[in-house]
Amino acid sequence: MRTPRDEKRLRHGAVKRMSPLSAMLLQFIGIFIAVLVVLTLAWPAIVPAYTRLATWVARVGFHIAESPNVSVLEVQGDELWVYRIVGPGQISPFTWFDRYTFFAVIPLIALFIATPGLGLIRRFARLGISLGLLFLIQTSYVVVSVQLTYAAIGLTSVGLLAARMLDGWQMTVRVLWEAAPLVLWVAFTATAWTRRLRGMREEMKKHREVSRRGFKDLRTEARKGWES
Repeated sequence: MRTPRDEKRLRHGAVKRMSPLSAMLLQFIGIFIAVLVVLTLAWPAIVPAYTRLATWVARVGFHIAESPNVSVLEVQGDELWVYRIVGPGQISPFTWFDRYTFFAVIPLIALFIATPGLGLIRRFARLGISLGLLFLIQTSYVVVSVQLTYAAIGLTSVGLLAARMLDGWQMTVRVLWEAAPLVLWVAFTATAWTRRLRGMREEMKKHREVSRRGFKDLRTEARKGWES
């Protein structure tokens, strides 16, 4: 019969048979989830300041996009509110963006921290550039989405052809906004992943050889355990 000692050896052998690629991916996923959880818990304390900065930049975008300027932006806690001027000294609430509008910075940071094969300086340099680009994408999304909504409900006059394309433009802007963190991460870490995977080829060969020998030894030990 198989003894507890045999079971322990088999489990130990199963762990040893984990490929370097599987180990790397498990490490990546583990670090990503851990960092994501920590930063998500910290997000409520971070988002008010982030929203104020995004509102300041978005105001510049609205002034560029509108002539005359008919939008007024205000920060209320962790929300960005957009008001529309409806008369002399009169504004009316139009829409708002909640704390999760800018949440994509959190998974982006977690992805960069978890990525293997990046040196410390290179990691934070690329993360800083990615965060800057993501911030511009997010603030541009606020401006463009509001302008498209104005046009869709008739508050801004557009040509017939542009009116027919509004739904497509709104969908495109939404997809780009949502995909931005993943696209930025892939763009700035693809070379690191490539180098890392190339470097693992020899490790994978050695691992397959060790696994084959180890499997034969385990099978022999298991057969002896059953026969005894």
